[in-house]
Amino acid sequence: MSHGFQIITIPETISTNLLMQEWKKADRLKKGDLIRAINQSAGLGQKGNYWESEADKNLTFSLFLETDFIEAADVFQLNKIISLSLLDYLTAKGISQVKIKWPNDMYVGTNKIAGMLTHNSFLGDKLENSIVGIGLNINQTAFVSEAPNPVSLQQITGIVYDLEEELELLLQCIEQQFNDFKNNEPIQLNINYLNNLYGYDENRRFKDSEGTFFGKIKGVDSFGRLLVKKNKGKLYTYDMKEIEFL
Repeated sequence: MSHGFQIITIPETISTNLLMQEWKKADRLKKGDLIRAINQSAGLGQKGNYWESEADKNLTFSLFLETDFIEAADVFQLNKIISLSLLDYLTAKGISQVKIKWPNDMYVGTNKIAGMLTHNSFLGDKLENSIVGIGLNINQTAFVSEAPNPVSLQQITGIVYDLEEELELLLQCIEQQFNDFKNNEPIQLNINYLNNLYGYDENRRFKDSEGTFFGKIKGVDSFGRLLVKKNKGKLYTYDMKEIEFL
């Protein structure tokens, strides 16, 4: 048990998120369970993308969280909490230029160092519980997939890290963010998220169903949809499969 999390380490699985979903169906999960894989052979990313992770080099794990303190209409608050936890962890390691790239990635400069994937269950108007999968590049120094811009902590700092120690530090950040959210108004969470959002209020090039355009990210709504104002002045709402950063 670490900071309220029960860590279950397994040698290998295709995906900790898929495994945790199977355990949930079999009624094997408890609040705070964490499944960590030494080797995750086919981790999932957004839009069904593959998350590359060399065995015993990175942190690949899933958390089972009771989240009924979050309104169903504000489901994206969970993404904000986890994103800011990852940001706190990376900042504490002395990493600069850390940004949250909508919807679920963490960037250092223009390179991706971490990502998350959530599987949510609702009960009435509440977010009953969630499975949150996290992939964080720690000690991997060679990436062979077609992903264009991965980077690891070791590549940035030149330091080889103890994975158990780094997981402990990250869990501390997650616990702190949840406590802050429960004890403070969500407005502060939203402010912190926007202040650290990749490309926020910057004139950038995007692509949607109508083609390429320049616009500015103006925020994220409660369902996690990106709000972008095109140069013509109109504000558009995009789901994660409807817009691409160029």
